[in-house]
Amino acid sequence: MYATPSDQSGCQRLYAAQHAAPTMAASNHVQNALLTEHFRYTPLKLVDDIINNVNELVYRAINAIEEGLTAIPPTALGFSLTPTQLDSLPTEESRQDALDELKATELGNGCVQLESLLNSTVDKDFDKFEIYTLRNILALGHDEQEARELAEWVVLEHYKHVDVKGLEDLPTPEEVQSHWRKLVESRKLNAMLKAEEARNAAVLEQLDGLLGAPEEDVSTARQADPSPFAFLAASPNISATASATNTQPLTQNVLYALAQLPALRDLVSQLRGSLQTLPNARIAPTHEADSAEAKRRQYLDTQSRRAVQRRGIASSDNSARQTAAPAASVGRRIGRDEVEGLEAVVQALGGTSAREHGDRDEDAEMGG
Repeated sequence: MYATPSDQSGCQRLYAAQHAAPTMAASNHVQNALLTEHFRYTPLKLVDDIINNVNELVYRAINAIEEGLTAIPPTALGFSLTPTQLDSLPTEESRQDALDELKATELGNGCVQLESLLNSTVDKDFDKFEIYTLRNILALGHDEQEARELAEWVVLEHYKHVDVKGLEDLPTPEEVQSHWRKLVESRKLNAMLKAEEARNAAVLEQLDGLLGAPEEDVSTARQADPSPFAFLAASPNISATASATNTQPLTQNVLYALAQLPALRDLVSQLRGSLQTLPNARIAPTHEADSAEAKRRQYLDTQSRRAVQRRGIASSDNSARQTAAPAASVGRRIGRDEVEGLEAVVQALGGTSAREHGDRDEDAEMGG
């Protein structure tokens, strides 16, 4: 099916109207917004109120006409019965009822037709009135460009003393939403940091408990069990610094302990190998001083003490009789308490590897 020239012109008009609709809609929006703010109601509402009032008057007029015609006798309105109807109705009362029924039917049909005619006339005429009013009376200009220019130029009464120049620098809703999201994320991060701070405080409290009680609680700490890592704060190399600053140099102690860990692992492995030669030294029964078992135990104890002294480790029994070893070979001497504490650190940090190394040495000695 091909379009006729008239159809093509209609399609062209429809295409032009669709492409012109956005501009007209924007112009009408600005104009309606200004007029609505000025009148405190929309222009279309004013036209609708006028049309509704006219329709109400039409309904009242039709009702008044119907009531007036109903009150008039049928004969006065020209209603009469045919001779056939008169012959079929012998009594006067039945004839009057027939006339009333005929009048009611005609009045009902006539009022409906009159109402339809008036409504059609009102709709057609007041549609023209609405178009004319919205285009020429309740309007700022006769075309879209003029209406837009006037809408930007007109200043209403309640806007005369309002300074809107500073409103240009106000943030947009998108910027406000972005700042709000940043605030929410900052609060979440703050809560996470506070939780992390609480966990770190608990860890520091546990570390302080491992290092021992502070100076004001020395008497209580002596009565209680000694802390397993208290030797880190009681090292002779840092006692002077600690007393001068009244603080516990935990960082220096930990770094020093970590630096000594490789050498301590070797020493512990060697000591374990030496201790394996005395499997029952701690649980052996007491013998007399002149017995062979006592002499053997004394000999092994002497040789072990000499080996420990050669390594630069001082025992508690003869710490006063120690001599300084060459600094290039063994370094400074370490007390037994410090060695035992460092051994505990080694077992806590790398106890698994040390035990495996000691077990391998023990297997090697037993195999040899």
